[in-house]
Amino acid sequence: MLQPLVIGLGRSGAGLHLRALRNLARSPQIRLAPVIGCDPRPDLARDLSGVVLTASPQQALSRLRDPRTTVAHVCTPPGDRLPLLRELAEHGVTRLLIEKPLATTRDELDGLLRLRERAGLDIMTVTHWLEAELTGRLRKLVQQRPYGPLRRLTIDQDKPRFTRSLSSGSHRTALEVEIPHALALAVHLCGPARLVGVSCADLRTDRETRPHLGGAQVELEHADGVRARLRSDLASPVRRRRVELEFRDATVVAHYPIGEDDDHARLQLPDDPPQVFRDDALLAFFRAAYQGFATGAPNGHFTTSVEAARLVCEAEALL
Repeated sequence: MLQPLVIGLGRSGAGLHLRALRNLARSPQIRLAPVIGCDPRPDLARDLSGVVLTASPQQALSRLRDPRTTVAHVCTPPGDRLPLLRELAEHGVTRLLIEKPLATTRDELDGLLRLRERAGLDIMTVTHWLEAELTGRLRKLVQQRPYGPLRRLTIDQDKPRFTRSLSSGSHRTALEVEIPHALALAVHLCGPARLVGVSCADLRTDRETRPHLGGAQVELEHADGVRARLRSDLASPVRRRRVELEFRDATVVAHYPIGEDDDHARLQLPDDPPQVFRDDALLAFFRAAYQGFATGAPNGHFTTSVEAARLVCEAEALL
């Protein structure tokens, strides 16, 4: 039986991780101990029922039945993460689910990789798009080439994020919000890449301005020549998660689910009616992660997560 420990009970920890864990606990194949939550100021507006609440990592660690069967969900800002990971490792916690981005500076990333090697950590970054059914269908198109080779990838992620950006300092730039999902997807579909260009826009209202938090754009060139443009507009009045794949002979357009209230994806192939299907990627990701932790199966996405984090670090350094 695995013991979930969720550190950070804000939007990601309470809003996403706890919800996914509750759904996961209904699966007969996976047995979970009651969740331990850790946050000095948990978001009490969210559903924390059934969670054993603690106020500090030290208090949370003292409540663990066995660190060797614990899965720590690290939902704290990336800049504060490395000391926490060291503390978890010192107490024998080696299974880690870390919110994206894995790191935002090269020093943080290098320190995390050294700690992983030294302490034998099994780390998974929460890149749940990689477990999406839609992603599997797109990857099949890229690999099997029914429309010829892929030439260009475009990912657009738009959503209004004024309230959180103005009230929280958890993210320093828009590169840390949605772009990590797009980077992981681009690397997963097209392989390693070099950074060609990066820019960020300020978030502006009639009263306040937040530098670099209004949106971001990243340009990549992948090893096989595919060009990618990843764009995130956090001042948009509408929501969308749109992916366009330009092949030699046709263009394919896909839409990922845009929020918690609907988990349907859409794929439009040339000359075919749209394919619309349920695609709860977050639940699929947690199910795969916990099954891997339980069986000791290797983490198939870690290299992709590190490559995506490296690109985030390079992009942040250029601002």
